[in-house]
Amino acid sequence: MEIIKNEENGKIKITLLEEGKEIAKAKCYYTKTPIIEGKNVGTIGDIEIIDEKQGKKLISECEKIFKEKGIHTIIAPMNGNTWKKYRTLKTTNNEPEFLLENVSPIEYNALLEKSGFRECNTYTSNKGKIDDAYYSETIEKVKNKLKRNNIIIRKFNKEQAIKDLTKIYNISIKSFKRNPYYTDIEKEEFLEQYKQYLTLIEPEFILIAEKEEKEIGFIFCIPDYNELKINGEIKTLILKTIAVLPEYETLAIGNIMLNKIAKIAIQKGFKDWIFAFMHSTNTSQKIAKRNKAEKIREYALYRKEI
Repeated sequence: MEIIKNEENGKIKITLLEEGKEIAKAKCYYTKTPIIEGKNVGTIGDIEIIDEKQGKKLISECEKIFKEKGIHTIIAPMNGNTWKKYRTLKTTNNEPEFLLENVSPIEYNALLEKSGFRECNTYTSNKGKIDDAYYSETIEKVKNKLKRNNIIIRKFNKEQAIKDLTKIYNISIKSFKRNPYYTDIEKEEFLEQYKQYLTLIEPEFILIAEKEEKEIGFIFCIPDYNELKINGEIKTLILKTIAVLPEYETLAIGNIMLNKIAKIAIQKGFKDWIFAFMHSTNTSQKIAKRNKAEKIREYALYRKEI
């Protein structure tokens, strides 16, 4: 067996060859990764294997690389940090894969566990009927309170997309800091990631909350374009992110934005929505439950000390 290692831009690509053919490969990230106790962890991402035996050999070689770098904690699978592809599929109700559901195969759970990794975080995607959207008279009272506090909720302005994406960035880096394995991201990198969605989004499904024109919250939804390939029409909306600055969380802005989205979606003929990639302990789980959404997928993230 031949082992090839190529280092570039804070990561090392490792490839296992047998008789000149690739049998396994991955990338070992050691910069711009999550920080634990003041030190960067190592993450293993972009994993591709043919079978479990070669996969275990691949993971073992990755561990050697991290030891050489003086790294003692490994997270997998993760392409560097949580702004990029991470998590494995753990359980599923076998519904078709939805848009943005870019995770590692279910077989990787066994590979990582047999390589000494232990599950450290769990996430779910829940699906429900938009007609079951939560509503109460309290929401109307809070709406009036927002008006008195000069808080408005408006749709995304596609003609000023970069300006509004920057507002979404400003909220994200503040509200996500409490998330497990949060990593800072430069604005330019964030904008590049979100620009790819601009041809797919409908402005009515991205709302921004502002107080005196200063951004304080947003909700980002996108139609499930994967349904076009299956049914020839789109009836499902994906709720990718709901975020509100910590100092405004008591104003139920997230619930109000979600209620607005539900009304718009029903008018446009959408039937279902998916609350995507929620951490098992996040308050978004309560929001999904309140809206009668039920789990359709479970995902996992793994950790190992070396």
